[in-house]
Amino acid sequence: MTSEQLFALVIVVIVAIVLTIILVSKNRHRIKRAILDRLNLDPQAERRKPHEPEQPFTEGEPSVLTEEESEAELERLQELIEGRKQIAWDTDLSHHLWGLYKNLLQYTSPPSLDRSIQDGDWYAVKILQVSTQNGLNKLEFELKGASYKFVDDEENQGWCDHMKLFSLFLYDDSGRCLIEVPMKLRVDKSGRKYSISSEGPKAFLPGDWISDFINVKLKHQSIRNREIRAQKHQERLSEIQDLRDRFGLWE
Repeated sequence: MTSEQLFALVIVVIVAIVLTIILVSKNRHRIKRAILDRLNLDPQAERRKPHEPEQPFTEGEPSVLTEEESEAELERLQELIEGRKQIAWDTDLSHHLWGLYKNLLQYTSPPSLDRSIQDGDWYAVKILQVSTQNGLNKLEFELKGASYKFVDDEENQGWCDHMKLFSLFLYDDSGRCLIEVPMKLRVDKSGRKYSISSEGPKAFLPGDWISDFINVKLKHQSIRNREIRAQKHQERLSEIQDLRDRFGLWE
């Protein structure tokens, strides 16, 4: 091969390389798309904005439920609530609380209230204040160092067929309703009769307070029973004395 032929071959190779570079430059996007397609990648990936971090999940934030999910959730909650109501029924909690409330009301006269404040621990309960505001009867007290409040809304409820429906509430020192006991008040010839509705508590937050209240109510009831027996004994002694005096029945 002569020098002229070699020179011509080099020129041809250079021209081919230049043309190839020009073609590649013009078709780089097409080539890039083909490569990305082969790799199963999104060709628009580079054009996307940087990924923004997800918002942190806040516990308790309400989620949007579908119709089926809301129905299932309602059934689940109802089952859990029935289980909690069963705790109140098994412990006879509503009756214990109503009995304790009635016992405390019997000792809220000014002398009894003063004595409970002065003596501190009185029947394991320290009565702090008794009041009526906006038709609500309130009895504030302490039990084992914790503050509670009984509230009944009897005065705010109307009558229907000689019967009144109302609620007895128990609140802790933070204002949470620990339990709401549905009550019935019926008036007939024999007088006023209070009874607890069979539907169970309308609100109920179980906790250690349950055993404290049951124990103090049983203690109150035991003391009250002794007082009733002692009173009946004195009444019998007075009746015996009166009968002996009137009929001369002396031994």
